[in-house]
Amino acid sequence: MHYIRLLRPAKFDASDRRRPLVSLLVTVTTDLGDSFLYTNEPVDLVVSADDAVGTSILSHESEGQPYRWTAGMRVLDIKVPVKSHLKKGDVTCTINIQQVTRPKSFGALRSDFVLPWGIRKGSTAVDGLIMPVSVHLVAGVCEPVSVRPLQLNTGYLPSDQLNVELEEDIGESIARHIWDAGVVTACFLAGACKIEYIRNALPISKDTFNVLELGSGVGILGITLARIIERAAAIQGKTLSEATILLTDLEEAEERARSNIARTEATLSCDDGDGSVVTLQYENLDWDEGKHGRFGPLVSARPWDLVILSDCTYNVDSLPALIGTLSALHTSNLNHMDAEKDAKTSVMLATKPRHSSEQALFGLLDADGWRYSVLRSIPLPKLGEEGEVVDIYSLEKGAP
Repeated sequence: MHYIRLLRPAKFDASDRRRPLVSLLVTVTTDLGDSFLYTNEPVDLVVSADDAVGTSILSHESEGQPYRWTAGMRVLDIKVPVKSHLKKGDVTCTINIQQVTRPKSFGALRSDFVLPWGIRKGSTAVDGLIMPVSVHLVAGVCEPVSVRPLQLNTGYLPSDQLNVELEEDIGESIARHIWDAGVVTACFLAGACKIEYIRNALPISKDTFNVLELGSGVGILGITLARIIERAAAIQGKTLSEATILLTDLEEAEERARSNIARTEATLSCDDGDGSVVTLQYENLDWDEGKHGRFGPLVSARPWDLVILSDCTYNVDSLPALIGTLSALHTSNLNHMDAEKDAKTSVMLATKPRHSSEQALFGLLDADGWRYSVLRSIPLPKLGEEGEVVDIYSLEKGAP
C-alpha cells in the first residue's frame, strides 16, 4: 500500500481576496516512508473541502480538479482555489485528499478493498491502494494532526459499516503513523465478522474478554477490536458483559494513542445508547522492562485472553525483548489463572516481512516454548511495485 501524507499543516492564503487558496504539500509513500510511489502511468489525486454541514468551500473551477503525481516525484505542492472573498476566520472545514480512481466511501478507505477476496472483478483496487488522508481547518488554521479514515465492513447492511478515524502526526516521522500490517489485520478481523471464520481468528468462550496490544502505535488494531468485538461475540453465540482492550507502547506514542482512544470512546457511546461494555485504556510499556516481568498496574491487573501486535518485528534488535515480554505475560497469566489446568496464553501477531533477518523471530519463539502457525497470509499489491504479503500468526504457550 501507499499513503498520501502531508509534510506540513495545510495553509489558508487569502492574500488575493478574489482567489484565496488552500496550500497542501503532500507526498505519496510507503508506510515506512522508505520509498515514493513510482508508476508507469500518472496517478491523479483529488481534493475536497466541506464545511460542517457538508457544503463545499471550493471554487467552481477546482471542484473535482485532479492533481497529478508522476514517476520520480517526491513531493506534490497542491494549490486549491476556494470560494472568492472567504476570510481566514470563515474557513472551518474538513479537507480530504484521495486517489481519483478509487471508489468514494465518505472519504474513507473501505476494508473490502484491502482484502483480495473482497475486491470486485475489474476494480482498480486489485492493482494496489493509496490510503486517503484528511485534515481539519478551524478558523483557517490547520489542526496539528492528520486523520486516516477507514470504513470497516463487518456485514452486508448499512448498519454493519463502522467508520474509524485515526489521528497521525503530520510530517515525515513514522513513529506515530499506521502501517500496512495493522491496516490489513484490522480489515481482516472486520471482514471475518461476516462469516463464522471469526471463531478461528477471535475465539470468545466467556462473557468477558480482555485484550492487550503491544507496540500499539496510534492504536489501529486495538481500536478496531473495540469496535467489532461485540459483533464477533454475537456471531459465536456470546453476549459480552465486559471487555477490556489495553493499548501499550513507549511513551512517545502515548499522546496520539490516548487521543484516538478518546475519539473511539465517543463513537462507542453512540453505537450503544445504553453504554458500551468495552473499556479502552492505554499504558506505557517498554519491552526492556516487560521482559523482566516489570509491568504497570493496568497490565498486571488481569489475565489476558488475547495479546495482539502488528508491525513489531521489522527491528530485529528488539526481538529478544519482545519475545521476553510475551513470555513474561504468559507467566503473569498463569499467576492469575493458577486454578485453571488448561491455562494458556494466546497471541495474534501480524507482520509484513521486509527482510530475511526477521526470521530470527521464529528461533526465539522456539527457544521460549511458543507454538505458532499461520492463521492467514494476505497478499498486499502495491502500485508500481512487486506485491507483498501480510502474514497473521497465531501463537500459543501453555496447555494445548
